[in-house]
Amino acid sequence: MNRRLGFSSLAFYEKSLESALSWGESNDFGLLEIVAENNHAIDEEALPEIKDLTSSYNFDYTVHSPFSDINISSLNKSIRKESIRQVKYSIFAVNEIGGKILTFHPGRHSAATSKSRENTKQILFESLKEISDYNKDYGVTIALENMPDTFITTMKVSKEVLEVLENKELSEIKHTMDVGHLETNNVDIGEYIYDLRNYLIHMHLHDNFGEFDNHLPLGDGNINFPRIFRALKEINYTGRIILEMTKTEDILKSREYLEEKKYLF
Repeated sequence: MNRRLGFSSLAFYEKSLESALSWGESNDFGLLEIVAENNHAIDEEALPEIKDLTSSYNFDYTVHSPFSDINISSLNKSIRKESIRQVKYSIFAVNEIGGKILTFHPGRHSAATSKSRENTKQILFESLKEISDYNKDYGVTIALENMPDTFITTMKVSKEVLEVLENKELSEIKHTMDVGHLETNNVDIGEYIYDLRNYLIHMHLHDNFGEFDNHLPLGDGNINFPRIFRALKEINYTGRIILEMTKTEDILKSREYLEEKKYLF
C-alpha cells in the first residue's frame, strides 16, 4: 500500500462517508481526502460522529474545506466573514480527526469585483492572513488550491499563486496543485511545478481535454502526465497525491495507469 496515494470522497458525494472508507479499505487505500460538503460536511453537529468513524479505520486523512457558496474574497462582508469562519472550522476539524493537511479555495470575483481585481486581491490577502493567524494555534498544514479557467476565478497561474505564497505574512500557507485546473489554463505544468517547488505539498490528479474541468480518469484526456512526473521527480516531490474523480471505477483505472507507467515513486 502506498500511503502517499489516496482518493477523494468526491466519488461518494451522494453516499455516506463510511461508504467511502469501507470502499477504500476494500481496495487497499490508506489515504482519504474528505470533501467536507453535502453528506460529508464536517460541522459542529457532525464532528463527534466523524471523529468516531475516522478513528475506526486505519487511514491517513486530508480535508478539503467547503467550497460551494463559500467565497473568502467576497466584497460582501457578511458572506466573507462566514466563509472565513467555515475555513477556520475546517482547520479545527482536521486537527480533531488527526489529519495533516487542509486544502481550501482562494475565493472568486463577483460581477462587481471582476472590474476591480486589485480590490479582490486585497480582500483575499486579508482573509488569508486571518486564516493563517488562526491556524497558529493548531499547526495544520493549510494549502491553497489553484483554480480552473473561468471569468470569476482567481489563482489560476503560477504568477498569481506565487504572489500569495511569497508574501512573508502568509509564510505558513502551502500549495495544493490541481493538474486538471492547470490544464484548463493552458499552462506548461512542468514549469508550474518548478515555479511552485518550494510550496507544493499536495496534489489533485485527474484528466481533461483543456476546455472543461471534467475530472476524467488519468490517460483519458490531453494532460501530459509524463512531463508532470518527470518534473515531480526533478524537485524530489514527497507530498501526497489524491485521485480526484467522481466515479470509483475511474479511481481504480487511474491507480492502474500510475502503476503501469511506474509513476509512483
